[in-house]
Amino acid sequence: MAVETTQGIVLHWRAHSWPLRSQRTPVASLHSVAKELEGLAGGPHTVVVLGLGAHFTTFPPSIFARRLAGIRAAVMALLEREPSTLVVIKLANTGYKSVYGSDWFTLHMNRLLRAAFAGLRVAFVDAWEMTSSLALPDNIHPRKLIVSNEVNLLLSFICPT
Repeated sequence: MAVETTQGIVLHWRAHSWPLRSQRTPVASLHSVAKELEGLAGGPHTVVVLGLGAHFTTFPPSIFARRLAGIRAAVMALLEREPSTLVVIKLANTGYKSVYGSDWFTLHMNRLLRAAFAGLRVAFVDAWEMTSSLALPDNIHPRKLIVSNEVNLLLSFICPT
């Protein structure tokens, strides 16, 4: 959690629940995204940013699709109870080159993400297009320019003026 008192900003970060490939996240810190959304009041001053995909690339698409179905239902419920809530979905980026996955597989995960949230009032930060369109070396953890562009796009949804 981070708090910026001058502007009245409170930021909560959560790691999604299983499956998780990181060994550095304590089990007590794992939360179901759907459960977190169910407990959220929402409103005009609430922004939900979901970064779905990065840790699912080493698992079968069926696991990802099941997880997305639950998250979609929770997002729908959130937007029904508080339509002024802003929900932003960050798509995965290029640069995943390993024996466990590939850009090809990640591209298909992004397609699943777009399909899962089709028809809902959500915004997308298309990190795939950002990382594939700039002449920078592939890196699963993009350089500062890409991250800056992602943040600027996110902020354009939050503060459009």
